[in-house]
Amino acid sequence: MADGEKNEKQHIRPLEGLGGEKPPAPDWFKWALDQPSDEGSVEVEKAVIRYSAWGEIGKPGLLFIHGGRAHRNWWRPFAPFFTERFRVAALDISGLGDSEWRPRYSMEQLVNEAFAVIEDAGLDRAGRPIVVGHSFGGYVTLASVERFGERLAGAVVVDSPVGLPDPDEGYTVIRAKPEEEQAKKQRSKRVYASLAEPIERFRFLPNQPCTNLYLVDYIAREGLTKAPMEGGAGWTWKFDPYQGANFDVHFDRDLLLAPRCPLAFVYGQNSAFTQGDGIAHSRKVTAGRSPLLMMPDAHHHLMMDQPIAFISSLRMLLSCWPIRVGA
Repeated sequence: MADGEKNEKQHIRPLEGLGGEKPPAPDWFKWALDQPSDEGSVEVEKAVIRYSAWGEIGKPGLLFIHGGRAHRNWWRPFAPFFTERFRVAALDISGLGDSEWRPRYSMEQLVNEAFAVIEDAGLDRAGRPIVVGHSFGGYVTLASVERFGERLAGAVVVDSPVGLPDPDEGYTVIRAKPEEEQAKKQRSKRVYASLAEPIERFRFLPNQPCTNLYLVDYIAREGLTKAPMEGGAGWTWKFDPYQGANFDVHFDRDLLLAPRCPLAFVYGQNSAFTQGDGIAHSRKVTAGRSPLLMMPDAHHHLMMDQPIAFISSLRMLLSCWPIRVGA
């Protein structure tokens, strides 16, 4: 068996064999999708950034940031459960979801996008908002803390592989590919003849199982768009394949030692990112200062593995954190 064939066999495709049929879903999920949202957009450095918002303007703000190759609708089944206390929003960062693609990307732009949505969606009307970022969105969250932490009430990093920093040089999370490799990266993507084919091929990165098929099916469908193809129209993934290839994600200092706003962390017990020097460093330097929640029986995409536990854990965290001193 060739290596490519072997790797293909190892990929876990939760929806494979369903023929594109929607799996049955529980009532809480149907209720969440039925909740009305304000659909908005804001232009940031010549790119239109799309977002969805729930709840009343005037309540404290809560912004959700999705991970790599994901989109804002990863948060749609969860956001309505926070509207009792918050004005909630979720954005598509540029190059992903329904937001526009850019010729080039930078972490500075992504931070500007987050704060533009905070302002446009009214998340700052009641004071400083809280940002929650999953995976790559956790890096955007940390970069937001590094630049504008004084404008945030708190930041929650959800299962991001935070590295072990060099005491003098900080740490690099992502290094831009060499220019010759960037030049080879094509912006064209595969177009599938039927909607069922890409849905059945959908898988998580990093690779993991997931038994809540209704959630997997929903985020897969929301990540697809119609596209022209020879002989008619087909379907393709929304994300820009070039996004992330041409910028560095680097932190000059250890943000965990002196963050500019309160930090909290949520990880899946079965995630690969709960092992190694990075998580050990996080535990050590944040002990007694930052909550670090470990969700049992959950992988990297923990909200997909344990949706109700994720909602409950995050609601409990936000009910008593950040700790406010004085009036």
